[in-house]
Amino acid sequence: VLVSTMPRMRPDLPKGKLGQCCKTRPDFIKAWEKWRGQVSKLECSAFWIQCSHQKTRDGLKNLLHIMMGNIKDLTAATSHWLELFASHFLYIRPFTVGFEGMHHLAQKCIQLKPSFDTNGLTGLLNGILSENPEVVLAECTKKFGPWMVTHCMELLAADNDYADIMLHEERPNFGGISIEELHRLVYAQVLCSHSSTWQIAPTYLSSCLNQGLGLLEILLLKQPIQDNRLVLKTLELCRLYELENVGTNIMKIAGCYHWKHGRKGTGVYWFQQAHDKVRLDRIAQQLFERIGKSVADDNFKQWEGLLELLGSDIGSAGGLEFLHRYRDFKRSLQQALEGRTGEAARQTVEFLIQLMRNPSTPQRFWLPLLHDSV
Repeated sequence: VLVSTMPRMRPDLPKGKLGQCCKTRPDFIKAWEKWRGQVSKLECSAFWIQCSHQKTRDGLKNLLHIMMGNIKDLTAATSHWLELFASHFLYIRPFTVGFEGMHHLAQKCIQLKPSFDTNGLTGLLNGILSENPEVVLAECTKKFGPWMVTHCMELLAADNDYADIMLHEERPNFGGISIEELHRLVYAQVLCSHSSTWQIAPTYLSSCLNQGLGLLEILLLKQPIQDNRLVLKTLELCRLYELENVGTNIMKIAGCYHWKHGRKGTGVYWFQQAHDKVRLDRIAQQLFERIGKSVADDNFKQWEGLLELLGSDIGSAGGLEFLHRYRDFKRSLQQALEGRTGEAARQTVEFLIQLMRNPSTPQRFWLPLLHDSV
C-alpha cells in the first residue's frame, strides 16, 4: 500500500506503474511529508509483536528504514555507488539540483561504496558532474570508441562556453585544426576503411572545414569504378556536396577504364556524361583512321555498332558529328538502292549535299562520296 501511494512529481504515470502523481512542487512536498509520516508510524505498529518469524520481521523493518531514507540501511542495501547515488534522490534529497550538489553527493557515495570497475564509467560520470570537459574527453578517448568520442563533444559544447571554445579552437600542434575536427577525421577514417560504411564518412568529412573537404575528394576519387552502380552512388555524393569537378574526373576515369578493357560503348557513355570533348575527338580520329584505310561496306559495319552507341545527341559527341552524318547518309543510300521509297532517294541527295558542303568532311572521304553520288 505504501509503495502504491509513494508520491511522484510528474503529470501522470504509465499504466501499471505504482505511485501518486503530483504536478507541482508544493503538492509533492505535502504528499511526501504525509507519506513519510505514514511510514514512520509503522515503527510502532503491533504487527512487530505478532510477527514471530525473525527474518521476515528484520526484512520488513529494513525496508521501512530504506523508505524513510536511513543512510546506514541504504548503504548496506546497495552494492555500487551509483545505486546509493540514485537512492538519495528517491528517499533523501528528491529536489537536488545543480551539478555542484550532485558532484558533492557522488563523491560522498564513492567514498561509502568504492568502485573498482575498469570500464571508465566512474571517471566519466565524475567528469560530467564536476563539469570538467577535459576529464570527460580524456575518459571517452581512453575507454570508448571513436563514435562515442566524436558525438560526446556535441553534448559537451551544449550550453557550455568554455567547452565550446576548447573544442573549436584551432591548434597549431594539430595542424591548424580543432579537437572536434581531429576526432571527426579519425572517425571518418574508420568509416572509410569498410565497404559498407564508407558512404557515411562524407557526413563527417564535410563538417570539417579545414581538412575534411580535401579528404572527401580523395575518398570519392579512390572508389572503385568497375561497377557502374557504385559509380552512380559516388556521383550522387559529389552532387550532394557540390563537388562537380570531382564528379567530372570520376566519369573520365570510369570512361578510360571501360574503354581500356574493351567496353567501348560504356566508355563513350561516361566520356559523354563528363563532356570530355578531347577524348571523344580522339575516338573520332581513331575511327577516321580505321575507316580511311577502307571505306568498304564491310568495314563500315564494323564501326557502325560503336557509332550507334554514341547516341543521337551529336552536340555532345564533339568530333564524331561527321561520322553520325555519314552513317545517316549510308543508311538512306542503302534504302534508296533497295528501291523502298522515293522519299529515301530525296533524303540521300540532301545528306550527300550536306556532307559535300561541310568543311569538316575529311579529304579521305571525298572519293567514296563521289563514288556513292554516281
